[in-house]
Amino acid sequence: MRWKSIRSQVIGQLPLAKEMVTESIADLAVQLHPILSTDQQSCIISAGGDGSIHQIANMLLERNEPDKHRLGAIGLGSSNDFLKPFRSFVGNIPVRIRTDSITLQDAGEINYIDQAHINQKRYFIINASMGVTAEGNWHFNNPGKVLTRIKQINTQAAITYTALKTILSYRNKAVRVHFNGTELLIGLSNINLLKVPYVSGSFHYQQNILPDDGVLGLNICANMSTWELVRTLMSLEKGKFHTGPRRISTLVDQFQICSATPIIFECDGETAESTDIRVSVLPQAIQLLNA
Repeated sequence: MRWKSIRSQVIGQLPLAKEMVTESIADLAVQLHPILSTDQQSCIISAGGDGSIHQIANMLLERNEPDKHRLGAIGLGSSNDFLKPFRSFVGNIPVRIRTDSITLQDAGEINYIDQAHINQKRYFIINASMGVTAEGNWHFNNPGKVLTRIKQINTQAAITYTALKTILSYRNKAVRVHFNGTELLIGLSNINLLKVPYVSGSFHYQQNILPDDGVLGLNICANMSTWELVRTLMSLEKGKFHTGPRRISTLVDQFQICSATPIIFECDGETAESTDIRVSVLPQAIQLLNA
């Protein structure tokens, strides 16, 4: 419905564009294969949410051809963190569709061992998380009847409801983390690794991260009580994250987290599980359209 409301305006701005419609990741890969396998440059605009951006970005990054393909977006999803701060709109929908203006951006690479003990790889261009944020994303992507109804009425209310419900049931998990020559054994409350400072809805960090600076913003909450997590959530609605004994904020180019039991991790809103997760930065790995 959102796409149909702006389709004619978008096509008017991009008259040579070819429209592809799919709700299947497998079908998306089939449709994009002829474009990605040629020697010609291409511009691909995702009309969907952050999950759609994630899937297409992974297809591009797997090919390792940063000079060949450009990625843009039309924000039809729930949060649209990739597009924040919103600068350009078609109708009331945020977009990045300027084919004449690009940003060369770093990407995050996650290597992990899945539940079948097979080495896997994923990429992210927005952010990644472990702990309560990742579990919140899992619940948001797999809603019950109440959350489904709230999502239909108000997206930010659904995000806040999911966050609070997840926090109230969350229990810290013993993990070992490695970054910047430091090794810590902590009770994992929450970890955000940022290339974009917006983590969901209005929740965001005021961390000075540039698209091509070769680092990720690392923010750790350790050994927190339920009330401390709620207070952190309330602060992040205002972009505040004060460091202290249980809060770490720094910049990294590599990060590792190990756990005796599987933990949920999330990248660009998509979730998986692992006991060994290694994160690194791919400098200037993808071309993104500007707003």
